[in-house]
Amino acid sequence: MQNQEKILLTINEFSRITGIGEKTARRLSHVRGFPALRIGRRIMIHRKAADKWLADCAAHQDNCLPSLH
Repeated sequence: MQNQEKILLTINEFSRITGIGEKTARRLSHVRGFPALRIGRRIMIHRKAADKWLADCAAHQDNCLPSLH
């Protein structure tokens, strides 16, 4: 699976790829509509769906992101 792009990312991987902090990525995973799922105790993020969700959110600027503080 070296040459294939992963479909699901851990919080740590998502954080590293996007450049946001792990704590913020974890909080984002709990936002309604964000493409994250829980598998056992792990939170996994669907990579392509998250890219689309973030792009849509940025394009519309419709307060889709609550305060993550």
